[in-house]
Amino acid sequence: MLHQPLYSLFIRMIPEAFLIMHSICLLTASHKDLKKISTAAVLGGIGVYIVRLMPIHFGVHTILSVMIDILLVVKILDINIQKAISGTLISIIIIFMSDIILFAIYTNVFHFSSEVIAGQTIVSVISGIPSLIIFYFIIRAVVYVKEKRF
Repeated sequence: MLHQPLYSLFIRMIPEAFLIMHSICLLTASHKDLKKISTAAVLGGIGVYIVRLMPIHFGVHTILSVMIDILLVVKILDINIQKAISGTLISIIIIFMSDIILFAIYTNVFHFSSEVIAGQTIVSVISGIPSLIIFYFIIRAVVYVKEKRF
């Protein structure tokens, strides 16, 4: 079980879910309906929040969260299951990379304590916001390269 304060749902999880849903649309070249993306993002953020509160092993949280994202993308955003799976997995890998990049910057460049960054305080939740910006730029670069290549 990962203790998650309620404010992390609004500050981190729903915005992250919105970017993931939007990036899946970009990666799969699907129609981007902002209302559907927002609906899927709110449901996805709440779903991830609930999954993290479950008393299960750490890696299982990630698998269940990915399954929730795939289900929402297929049902709400009307994206083909194969595209939904590949888009979701690519997005999740890139969001993990963004978190690792930001963690490395915080610990190696700014010499912040890893406990402060990885904790569940308001400071740690807010300090995770730049990884969403990194994620967005990486997705835009991937989509740009994909469009130029094909």
